[in-house]
Amino acid sequence: MGAVQKLATVVMVGLVALATVLTVYIAREPDRRDSESTEQQDIAIERGTDLYIQYCLQCHAPDGTGRAEADPESESGTTGRIGAPLNQDGAGIPEEQRVVNYQSDNPADQQAAEDWAHFRITYGVPAETWNPEKIMPAFGTELNVQEINDLVYMILNADWDYVYNQAVQQTGESAAQAQCDAEAQGTPTAGDLLDYCDHVEEAPPLYPTAPPPTPAPEDEGDGGDEASPEGGADGGDAATTVEAQDPFSWSTNEITVQPGDTIAVVPSGGLEHDFVVDEFGIQEPLPAGSTDTVMVTIPEDAEPGEYTFYCSIPGHRESGMEGTLIIEG
Repeated sequence: MGAVQKLATVVMVGLVALATVLTVYIAREPDRRDSESTEQQDIAIERGTDLYIQYCLQCHAPDGTGRAEADPESESGTTGRIGAPLNQDGAGIPEEQRVVNYQSDNPADQQAAEDWAHFRITYGVPAETWNPEKIMPAFGTELNVQEINDLVYMILNADWDYVYNQAVQQTGESAAQAQCDAEAQGTPTAGDLLDYCDHVEEAPPLYPTAPPPTPAPEDEGDGGDEASPEGGADGGDAATTVEAQDPFSWSTNEITVQPGDTIAVVPSGGLEHDFVVDEFGIQEPLPAGSTDTVMVTIPEDAEPGEYTFYCSIPGHRESGMEGTLIIEG
């Protein structure tokens, strides 16, 4: 009987210990869930911030103030940003003037802001897919559901100081990497950031400046400076000319050339664009703020037919920057 009693005692002690552990585990379950939820929210904000910097920063500014971004050096009062302020508090927009309130603590306002942000990111502005006057691209085909959810969550919940700091840090890294890449290809550079080629993540932060506002078109008859098939300061001996226009269009959606011809591609002078024809491996950047015409030559052995030219900057093609390149025999 002694052995049986000892075994029973051990079993009882084990059961009590197990019950104690389970009780403590269950009691701490809410804390664990809160911790996991907070971690997932932080991850969503990190992912959303990366997406914001890639797709939204150019129009909405690194701190989310968009077209309300302060620019004390601008005589016209414009900043080059064309996006609506998402950081409404930072932009100083009174609540009564907000279409939706992204910074509200009211659950109903939060839901309305979430629905609005989802809609705008998915369908752009204006929302109609056929409308050629897009001022915001539709990202519904560019981003998947999870990416849109992360971006919306970031807009509604992120600390804009954090977003700003990430933006200037990544801009500094990108500038250092671009300079190092140019140096490696033998292109002369100023060399200010070449010391960081082996560790670009340590490059100094750099503010991502806004593209300048698109200049007003000059009066007809001024001549000389406009790119044209007949030549000029920018057009050279191009057979034809196409101009990038802000926010998201080309001056023409049909170009007709022959093999070996040169096309003068004129930047908008405002937003960043590029000129792409996949079949010929053509992808010419049109940097933000640039007015330097890019000369694109069609290969001599190009087969006659119809091809597509477009801008590959995320959302631009979907908003109308696409056309037909016709090569005649």
